[in-house]
Amino acid sequence: MNGWDTKEVQALGEERLRLLREAAEKAKGKSGMERLDVFLEYGERLSGGGSLPPEEQKALLAAVAASLPQEEQTQLMQVMTMLGL
Repeated sequence: MNGWDTKEVQALGEERLRLLREAAEKAKGKSGMERLDVFLEYGERLSGGGSLPPEEQKALLAAVAASLPQEEQTQLMQVMTMLGL
């Protein structure tokens, strides 16, 4: 999986894409809960304190997933599918 090639990520503006890349870089080497903290922090930054649209939620998840080892990416994608994301 290459989280940067999804249509959701590609549809975002340059500033949002920069934030997603920053989130992915910050999530590298972190444990599950630490990655969740990164996701929450950058989700808030992307939303500007409001609600993050579903396509941007997917893009943020894809960006953070891109920092995971392949096996964990697969597991995350399975969970996302089960949750309808």
